[in-house]
Amino acid sequence: MSASLETITISVHPDLPSADAQRSLASWLRAEDRLRERVTTTPPDGMSADRTDVLRVAVDDAGAVMVLVQAIAGWLTHRREDVTVQLGRPGWSAELDVRRARDMDQVTALIEATVGAVAAEG
Repeated sequence: MSASLETITISVHPDLPSADAQRSLASWLRAEDRLRERVTTTPPDGMSADRTDVLRVAVDDAGAVMVLVQAIAGWLTHRREDVTVQLGRPGWSAELDVRRARDMDQVTALIEATVGAVAAEG
């Protein structure tokens, strides 16, 4: 019996236009074997279909969630600008305001706490 899929949505809001940041994060996540086929891009509600401002990542177990957390943390520590990352699923969302992150352990801990809160709500 397979585990059920949970979809976590991710949006990025840097000071600069977000399209490049979204493409960058999507590419970074797809570099992970466990996430490669699980990352999709969709426009936010009410936006045109050519916008890809929301990432959706399907996770089915704690291992996939940890890969997602570590991948986001790695991406954040390589960013040069300030970013706000929003994570969520239906009925729940959280916002991470990251200012030029350089300490991957701190970023990972912050994301783990957020994703843990998402899982606890489910």
